[in-house]
Amino acid sequence: MKKMLLHSTIAVSTLLCLIALPRSGSSNPLPARHLMPLPERLTFNDGELVIDGAFHSRVTGYSDQRLQRAVARFFQRLQKRTGIPFAGPVGAKQGGLTIHCNGAGERVQSIASDESYTLEVTREGASLAAPSPTGVMRGLETLLQLVDLDARTFFIPCLKIEDRPRFCWRGLLIDVSRHWEPIEVIKRNLDAMAAVKLNVLHWHLSDDQGFRVESRKHPKLQQSGSDGNYYTQAEVREVVAYARDRGIRVVPEFDMPGHTAAWLAAYPELTGAPGPYQIERAWGVFDPCMDPTKKNLYSFLDSFIGEMTALFPDEYFHIGGDEVNGKQWNASSNIRAFKNRAGLKDNRDLQAYFNRRLQKILSKHGKKMIGWDEILHPELPRNVVVQSWRSQAALAESARAGYSGILSYGYYLDHMDPASFHYSIDPIGKEGLKADEKSRILGGEACMWGEFVNPDNIDSRIWPRAAAIAERLWSPAEVTDANDMYRRLQYVDRDLGSLALGHRNDNYEMLLRMAGDQDPAPLLDFAELFNAAPLRIRVRAQKYTSLAPLNRMADAVLPESEAARNLQGLVEGLLARKNDSGEIKKFLNRCIENESNLKHMLEGSYLLRETLPVSDMITELCRRGLQALDYLAAAQSPPEDWRKQTADLLSIAEKPQAEMMIAIVPAIRELIEAVPGSAGVSPPHLQQKSRRDAGAPRILLATSD
Repeated sequence: MKKMLLHSTIAVSTLLCLIALPRSGSSNPLPARHLMPLPERLTFNDGELVIDGAFHSRVTGYSDQRLQRAVARFFQRLQKRTGIPFAGPVGAKQGGLTIHCNGAGERVQSIASDESYTLEVTREGASLAAPSPTGVMRGLETLLQLVDLDARTFFIPCLKIEDRPRFCWRGLLIDVSRHWEPIEVIKRNLDAMAAVKLNVLHWHLSDDQGFRVESRKHPKLQQSGSDGNYYTQAEVREVVAYARDRGIRVVPEFDMPGHTAAWLAAYPELTGAPGPYQIERAWGVFDPCMDPTKKNLYSFLDSFIGEMTALFPDEYFHIGGDEVNGKQWNASSNIRAFKNRAGLKDNRDLQAYFNRRLQKILSKHGKKMIGWDEILHPELPRNVVVQSWRSQAALAESARAGYSGILSYGYYLDHMDPASFHYSIDPIGKEGLKADEKSRILGGEACMWGEFVNPDNIDSRIWPRAAAIAERLWSPAEVTDANDMYRRLQYVDRDLGSLALGHRNDNYEMLLRMAGDQDPAPLLDFAELFNAAPLRIRVRAQKYTSLAPLNRMADAVLPESEAARNLQGLVEGLLARKNDSGEIKKFLNRCIENESNLKHMLEGSYLLRETLPVSDMITELCRRGLQALDYLAAAQSPPEDWRKQTADLLSIAEKPQAEMMIAIVPAIRELIEAVPGSAGVSPPHLQQKSRRDAGAPRILLATSD
């Protein structure tokens, strides 16, 4: 698949506590520290609105059950945030929160939905106004983020906000085909999406490894293509309604004509090559593919799409369309003859023929087609939306050709890049688009492909990094300060934990399982020193399948180590003479002490034994870091053998270890290279690391590329 190409709340880490220092030079007023995404216009005024048990709300203008449920959820979460019981919405009582909604909005939310709102807070009360219930929901999320406390009370700062999204399409793709995700996983991620103002769930429902929706017209799809793990039609309707209640559209994706092994396991007659077919268990691009020359294929798809459009009311229907390798088409004499008769010069033309016929079927059922980059073709109708996974340049190309598009390049959460990398990618980019071409860029989507996630760890792979992408898609283009983003992200991370997400607990539970009956504290501190490895590392490491357990430490460590990021800040502060070496020494000594406490646990757990040599390596890294501090303090050059041994150690440590990355390596390397006479301690290929994007800014927390 294209994805191949390219803290625990129960026990707070001692390592993290030692170095959790603020890293922001932001001029934002303190009360804005919770806000993400940042609003379009924000003005702070003097004073604050006290939040106590008398706080209430009243709705004026339009109201319906959907809006009333949104207000009720607001008060439930406000109570959870403050611990204060609230009476909830009150009729005509003055003060508190006044919500004015102009109208009902659209019956089915679309890309044209008005999500704007204004929010004004004074000492006497708060006023939230929006043209639709969706705008009210966005404003309520902002209001929740503003709740703070001081020495006297909970409060909301006095301010005025005028806000609207920069892009109308702000999505999250969740792949449930490669690894099954139950309905409760989808729901809690919808809650998190709403909290950061994402508005599209792209539900990837079919691929080679599974077909995940009940079809009553073609029941063998779920009977033969799902391993028994699929959503009933009632569950689909439940998710769609749940999403609508939170102002989120649901766009289904059924991949075709490639990535269809699960389809063909049920209905082999849809292809021209002899079967039988079965669900694929490994990852990659496979040969099984629909046969575009078969008339019965289109009657089947007409029937299937008609059934699915009744479940998914959104105007868009995603057909995938990516990574058709064409091997079955090339091997078929019937298909080769068809191409000759139809004047189709290659397989790209044949797929374009398939897409045109598919687009007519979708149009018949009132849907607009959306597909990945590969569907782009001169004969593709201009009302089709192109989703770009390849590059910003590819998205710009489709915009110049007259197509609306959305960007997913740079937003692949499964690649385990840091939030700062995703934050640096803009859908418009620097491609020199004209105004009308820019207007065709609808927005973007974060993607959580499912090769290495299951219900145990998917939340921690999505959150909180997806919030950085949400801000990129909502806030003004000028909001680009990555340090300030990280400062605010820590508050969003905490707040998301109140939504039943497992991103702050699941890795703890996984590590607890590995520790057995031993005290897990040393293991938790150990895990803080790692980043999850980039996708390509895990793909190359060994032969994974959809049936392989995801229960190793590599599956539990987080995509970003906050401890390592803070250590990086301390090292940079030391080298800039902004702080002394005291906190760095505490951290490194604590690591050494912790590693000595780990050995018995690592030896006694078959899930952890592979990390024994890594533990030794971290101990030696920290010792070298302490020695570097001594050399720096004394302004002395180290011996030649020290430099060589350290260079060898860094060369090994920067590579994947047990399919993880040692996250503290960049900070220790920077410290060592500052030692007199050690500027070349890193091998030449490490001295100028760059990301796959030439234009991406320097990343403090590198996951290695």
